[in-house]
Amino acid sequence: MSEIKKKQLHSYLSDDLIIQEILTRLPVKSVLRFKSVSKQWYSTLSSSDFANAHLIKSPFSHPSAPVNTLLIMNHYNCCYLSYDDDDQISGNFEDNLVKLDVNFGVGKDHLRLTGCCNGLVCLTPALDEYFIIWNPATRKLHKYPSHGYFKCPDDANHVSITCGFGYASSVDDYKYVEILSVVQGNTRSTIIHIFSLRENRWRKIDHFHDHLVPYRPGLLVSDKLYWKAYSKQAGYLLVSFDLAVERFDVINVDWDKSDFLGVMGGCLSKCNYSETFTGDKLLHIMEPPVIVKSIVLPEGLKLDWFSQMIGFTKTDKFFVTGSFSDETRDFVHRRTLGIVDTCTKPMQYRVLLRFNKFSKIVRYVPSLVSPFPIEKPSEA
Repeated sequence: MSEIKKKQLHSYLSDDLIIQEILTRLPVKSVLRFKSVSKQWYSTLSSSDFANAHLIKSPFSHPSAPVNTLLIMNHYNCCYLSYDDDDQISGNFEDNLVKLDVNFGVGKDHLRLTGCCNGLVCLTPALDEYFIIWNPATRKLHKYPSHGYFKCPDDANHVSITCGFGYASSVDDYKYVEILSVVQGNTRSTIIHIFSLRENRWRKIDHFHDHLVPYRPGLLVSDKLYWKAYSKQAGYLLVSFDLAVERFDVINVDWDKSDFLGVMGGCLSKCNYSETFTGDKLLHIMEPPVIVKSIVLPEGLKLDWFSQMIGFTKTDKFFVTGSFSDETRDFVHRRTLGIVDTCTKPMQYRVLLRFNKFSKIVRYVPSLVSPFPIEKPSEA
């Protein structure tokens, strides 16, 4: 912006008004360009206060907002973004994929996409020696080492690890949760560590049910992470973890063993993939433990253990990943991303993309939130 135009603009608007009422409503790419206007603007637009104000005013930041952007990550740490207008989802979905040029600096480690919240993406390696918080929109990332917290006992018969990442709005903190389940002989123990970006440190917590084994990364809904879990005594259960007060709870819901969890319209959901399941396959939208809405899934939608329910568009279509199976026997691209149109009768399902079975696709909201430890407020 030239000095003349800036002065003309200032004759009508103050810097504070421009920043708080105009720049907070612009796309991330535009804000990043405006950082070069002046040192003052660079400092202001780089602050956490501005990042939070910008996120709040984003039309897609609310959990119940429609899906507008998808983040795709494959087994070889290659990442793509897809921006789509719901009214005209491209017939050739691959034309809308934008490859992200990013070097995670992890050598040959294969990273897993284990969480996505407020524009921050959480990535973990197979052995969990560290985790990475990455903002694809600003291209910034930070690697957080585990410092040996997850070292498994030498006499362990079996070890399983699951994790979760999310934001606790009431304490303004991003937290990473690691659950280590260890079997030693006939004894099972559970070890939980939490990393707080505000405190920039690891902590161990003890209150958990040792007989429960959570599955898959935790799903974030309203400051809580949710896992499907199993115990010999009670079968399949729903486990929640309140990120603010750091407390686990067990929620009794009606489960089939092949049900899997998802987040749809800002609500927790569960769906069944079993081919032996009798009756209609249903997508249940929940306010745990109550089911508030059920959607009958269309024929031709092939679900399996790796399936994901990704979210609704603004016209009540929804994205879902499933398995690919037809006469071509394409064993390389065994997964599909599809879209279900709930407004048609009968309900229609269309495949948009085929990809490797180890890839993961999530709803993404571009933001300016920093992946680095949260700065403590300066003392007056």
